Amino acid sequence: MLETNRLSFAYNAGRPDAIPALQDITLRIAPGELVAIIGNNGSGKSTLAKLLTAMLTPTEGSISVDGISSTPANVWEVRRRVGMVFQRPDDQLVANTVIDDIAFGPENLGLPRDVIDQRIREAIAALNLNDVAHAQISELSGGEKQRVAIAGVLAMQPSYLILDEPTTMIAPRMARQLIALAHDLRRRVGLAVLHITHFMREVVSFDRVIVMDGGCVLMDDTPHKVFARMDELQAIGLSVPLVTKVAQRLRTQGVDLPEAVLTTEELARALEARGQHAGRSAQWSEVSSNGSPPDGQMPHRISKSAQFDERPLIAVRDLHYTYLDGTPLAREALHGVDCTVSEGETLAILGGTQAGKSTLIEFFNALRLPEPGHVFFAGQDVAAPDFDLGRLRQSVGVVFQQPETQLFEDTVGSDVSYALRRKGLPPAESRAIVEQVLTDVGLDYEAFRLRYIYALSGGQKRRVAIAGALASKPRVLILDEPIAGLDPRGRADLAALITDLTRRLGLTVVLVGNAVDELAQLADRAIVMSQGRVALEGSLRDLLRRADELHALGLELSQTAEIALALRPLLPDLPSDLLEEQELEEALLKRLALGDERLA
Repeated sequence: MLETNRLSFAYNAGRPDAIPALQDITLRIAPGELVAIIGNNGSGKSTLAKLLTAMLTPTEGSISVDGISSTPANVWEVRRRVGMVFQRPDDQLVANTVIDDIAFGPENLGLPRDVIDQRIREAIAALNLNDVAHAQISELSGGEKQRVAIAGVLAMQPSYLILDEPTTMIAPRMARQLIALAHDLRRRVGLAVLHITHFMREVVSFDRVIVMDGGCVLMDDTPHKVFARMDELQAIGLSVPLVTKVAQRLRTQGVDLPEAVLTTEELARALEARGQHAGRSAQWSEVSSNGSPPDGQMPHRISKSAQFDERPLIAVRDLHYTYLDGTPLAREALHGVDCTVSEGETLAILGGTQAGKSTLIEFFNALRLPEPGHVFFAGQDVAAPDFDLGRLRQSVGVVFQQPETQLFEDTVGSDVSYALRRKGLPPAESRAIVEQVLTDVGLDYEAFRLRYIYALSGGQKRRVAIAGALASKPRVLILDEPIAGLDPRGRADLAALITDLTRRLGLTVVLVGNAVDELAQLADRAIVMSQGRVALEGSLRDLLRRADELHALGLELSQTAEIALALRPLLPDLPSDLLEEQELEEALLKRLALGDERLA
């Protein structure tokens, strides 16, 4: 049993600047139990995890693991029994190659060589790492690094495994595999898993959900009972699974459904049991003939891309790139890529792991130079001897996959002003620009200019990174996996920020991701990459109508589209090109023939 008794913790405890993080936490985690922990950034989730793994010492209260008190004398025994995968994989990867990193933990346990080799093989197979087993850690994508970190902990075979937001940097399909792995490890070896996450759909299959806010435990119950309290969760900035929200709205419109529906399968069973779908196709056909497209798809807004100039701002032609070219570890990342970015548009670049997305955007501002292939900016070849690369890099700002890695000054003001100081701007002019860009990203200048970077939340770090990019007054802003690690409120805030920046500043924006998520839905146009090539291109709605192709490419659709597809066996004419929750609700209500008066 993993237990805490009246556990409290404060950073800088006993000092005037002490910061309370946890208050009076009493929990019991049984062997083999699957427990999810949810809460906003700053709610105390990660602090609790570090206390459970003896990385921090409680200010008050106690912790025990299988009857062993978590004290400095027992720290190594506690860490052997409680393993943890950190939010950022680079924080725990210590070796040069994948296989050596996985071996690190078992070797430090002093296990025999044959046992170590067996554990390595099992961990590699469990996390699907066979293709990169001998690769250099430095050459891995963020998602691959996360899987290696998990494999390294699994190889130590702990009794309790804590996953601190492990799915933020991996594709949704891989995230589902990870959740399935947690269930499999419980079934096969009795491993208890504590899963810290911001993704509500990931926790519906767990035994318990613990809700944290302000360092306290607000709820601790089954998923059905927790998500039935939707209003309370939303009051503290948390969401519920989208299907739960949609089902709740259907209930308010008169559909007889359970209090908390957690999965699409539950929704389908509930609708089928009540016969709500019977004999409704003819009525929907009548609705369809009164204005909706004949194929039953939802109408969609006209893309701004039709208004763009034919001459693109950025054009990529027949671009190839191979990592470690000419070596035994060579890996082709781009293979004949052709794409464009038009002035003023918002473009989404989507694709699964190793699709080539992050590599491609490195050519947009000449972090890499094309050979072979061509990249043109405003009609000029960036590889030409007389091309001004400095001007290009000032015109194309990039916020990387983990923005905290590009924040290297101590304070916010110093970091945002770095490029300005390098250009030799007078202090007064630099200060005015920093104040403006911090205001542009929603951060008060006086409140944040002297704040230390380490004291910022994940969402605030992203805003500071964006402010640093905006300080150079770019024409293009590129955001690589920008919502990774953010809670629901942070994701919504960032989407609103990008919408505001494009409207006020007229920026051209490129959004890179592995799913049709909140930010991708802002795009006028999307390209889908797979194995270093552009596989599909068009508006998001057009692409969602090709759901089978997107799934085959390893791309997750919008949650609304995924729910619609799952309900297709019950409601065959339900459209798949759905981006908004309201669209899904209205489409379901129409097909359930509840009448136009209920749509008002």
